[in-house]
Amino acid sequence: MLRVSLTSHINAVGDATTLDDAALPLMAIGAAIGLELPGVVEDFTAKRWRTSVNGGFGELFGLLSPPKPHAGTESCQSHCPVGQACRVSIDPFAWRVASVLESAFPWDNRLDAFRRRTCELGIVGGVTVPVHMPMSRVGAVGWVAIDHEVDVDLILATYSNELRLAAHLFMGHVYRERPDAMVLLPHVALSERELECLTWVAMGKTDADIAELIGRSPSTARFHVESAVSKLGVNNRTRAAAVASQMGMIRAVA
Repeated sequence: MLRVSLTSHINAVGDATTLDDAALPLMAIGAAIGLELPGVVEDFTAKRWRTSVNGGFGELFGLLSPPKPHAGTESCQSHCPVGQACRVSIDPFAWRVASVLESAFPWDNRLDAFRRRTCELGIVGGVTVPVHMPMSRVGAVGWVAIDHEVDVDLILATYSNELRLAAHLFMGHVYRERPDAMVLLPHVALSERELECLTWVAMGKTDADIAELIGRSPSTARFHVESAVSKLGVNNRTRAAAVASQMGMIRAVA
């Protein structure tokens, strides 16, 4: 019966038309398996994270009074070990706060924010699903436990596939809300010369350098770079090189 209930909640996440509609079944999934609160991070690769506990997702899950960011940091999760694990993993994983803190170097004070955050919210552990998205973005959807008796390892072993599917469906809603999501929809076709010049830009070359490398004038090199910038819909050459690299367009230069 529980799997039938989970399937119903997962389908509701996928069928939702808005992020608000998807939040309720996401919460219901966690409640059904003993993990009380969803935890969502839109993009670990961003300078500022929109998360379920210190950003725009808090209101979805009833977290209206989030902990304050650590002094001197942009986010109190800026050194979150769970986030670090998400960057290098594609599989769901279970974690416990005590184990994370015990495994860290005792002189590493970057875990202070993680320790404080979990203590303030009463979190003892959880199950997290890394979600790797277009443009080299890495987010996560997870569910956390506030009951020491909850066996997060058993939950992971039993419901890994269901949690993975729910997480990816929910993050689909999150990603489609991004103001820059539309940049991926049009087909972008750069010429071989534009790609070549942009590759040299990515390697730190100036217009004069590129001109010498491709056997053309600096104005011609600049023309190709600016054309690539325009096609990619960005506002400068550095961003164009980054986007092209993230989209897999830029290749190694022999």
